[in-house]
Amino acid sequence: MEIKDVFTDKKTKIFQIIDEESENEINWKIKSTEFELIPEIEGNFIVKALEVFENKTVECYIQIITPERNADFVFKEDERGKVIVENFYEQQNSVIPSVASECFGVYELYYSRENPKVGIEILKNGIRKTENKINIAEDLGYIYRDEKMIDEAIEMFLLSEKYEPNSKYTFQELSQLYLKKGNIEKQKEYETKFNNAK
Repeated sequence: MEIKDVFTDKKTKIFQIIDEESENEINWKIKSTEFELIPEIEGNFIVKALEVFENKTVECYIQIITPERNADFVFKEDERGKVIVENFYEQQNSVIPSVASECFGVYELYYSRENPKVGIEILKNGIRKTENKINIAEDLGYIYRDEKMIDEAIEMFLLSEKYEPNSKYTFQELSQLYLKKGNIEKQKEYETKFNNAK
């Protein structure tokens, strides 16, 4: 199967790239997987994605390289149904994976400013499916923070803390969020945790 065929497969959410010999990315060879989430392994995947507009989403696909969780290309159908490839960083609208990632990475991969609820729902669905909740919880925490959903952000960063966060900056986020709520006792507790963490 080649990338140009992905739109004919309605069930698979994540394909693995198995051959990148062709200079034309849409001719790269892929195979379907059973993954429901982007796995925390080394790999090169084509993931079902959504181009996000204010009032709608359009299905497309995105290349994700793991475990770094880097995005390179977006694959779309043009008005004639032909598959085209575009640079991820040149998109006019947000393009986000339609499944959550178990890999750590930049949370903006799921933050669609046109309609943040889309990424939030994808991540909430993902956190229910995974045992390793840290990375998805942190993605949600940062998006909630940016959307000024303070209680929800605190809940997600506390979940990350429960499972051992990726960095001490989770404590800094909690300290700042508690400060915004006026809870000085908790703010100082997490400021101390941040300062004492390695």
